[in-house]
This record gives sequence, structure tokens and C-alpha cells, in this order.
Amino acid sequence: MGVLKDGDISVSVTWKAFESGVVGQYQLRNAGDAQVYVFDRLYRTAVSGFRTVDPDYAWHWLEAEGVFRVAKFVPQVPSGEKVESPEVAYARVLAAGAVLEGRVMLAARLDQDLPYGAAPPLAAAEAIKSIVFSVGYAEVDPQVEVHEIKAGEEIVLSLPYGWLIGQQRIASTEPQALAVPMQR
Repeated sequence: MGVLKDGDISVSVTWKAFESGVVGQYQLRNAGDAQVYVFDRLYRTAVSGFRTVDPDYAWHWLEAEGVFRVAKFVPQVPSGEKVESPEVAYARVLAAGAVLEGRVMLAARLDQDLPYGAAPPLAAAEAIKSIVFSVGYAEVDPQVEVHEIKAGEEIVLSLPYGWLIGQQRIASTEPQALAVPMQR
């Protein structure tokens, strides 16, 4: 621990808008000497309570000036809200000097979906003007208890929520111009 420096982790995304949806292919680069957990495996919960990891899923919402934020991270439990189980993104490991790739898929007419069913900060616009991708990460700590979970063909890692919230950092892209209609 303590090896990770500011600027070691960078993220880039190539966005493509199709008639059927918007797809973002992202890459996280680790230019540093520390291994990191990348919190890019969100899950969907069925009515029965069963969780299914969806590697293409990300939270997404409209921000000021037509910027559409697409994000994979571990969110704070909203103040005053009690939850049985916090929304904890599962992790993959990004080795020192390595690159990790992933994908995000969004509906053709963009909607807004935030953790804990929170209301969007802004009402939907006719169309977005630009898009930003953000992802959470933290330096690997060998003292932290990690549980491996099989999710389809890959193994994802479950880490303690309290540790995640205290250690998580966020990497974001610069806004990229993209005009896509929103659901209204």
C-alpha cells in the first residue's frame, strides 16, 4: 500500500452511437507500480433478490450543460437512508503497467439510472451534448479480505464496503462531443 500515485491510472473511451444504442469501449491504463482494484462490474438485482453481474452496465445521468455522465464505481449510501445491502461494484485487478478493457452499453434514447434509485439531478433534455466516463479504483491492499465470485466466464472480486468507500478514487475522461437523444 502507498505505492499508487496521482496520475498513475488513466481512462479512455471510444463512443459509438447506433440506431439500437450507444456503446463505449473503455481502457484503463496503469502507468504505476501498484496493482489496483477496478470497480467496473456492476450488478442488477432481480425481484427475488438474486444478483447478476452485468459487465456492460453503468449508472448514467445528465449533468449541467448537456453533459451525460456514465459511471462505474462504489457509491455512498445516501444520507439518512438505511439499506440492507449497499450497492457495491465488484472489482477486477489491474496489474502494474497493464491495461484493462471493458464496455458500456446504453439504450438508443438515453435514460437516467442512478444508484439506490436516486432521482436524477436534472430532468432529461432533448439530447445530450457530450459524454463523460468515470470509474472507481483503489490500490490493492493484501490485508483486506477479498471474496472471489464466478460471474459468467470471469471471476470478480467482492470487497468490504467500508474499506471501498475509504480507499476509492475516481478516474474520468474529458467530455467528448456526442449528440444523442434522451427519453423524455
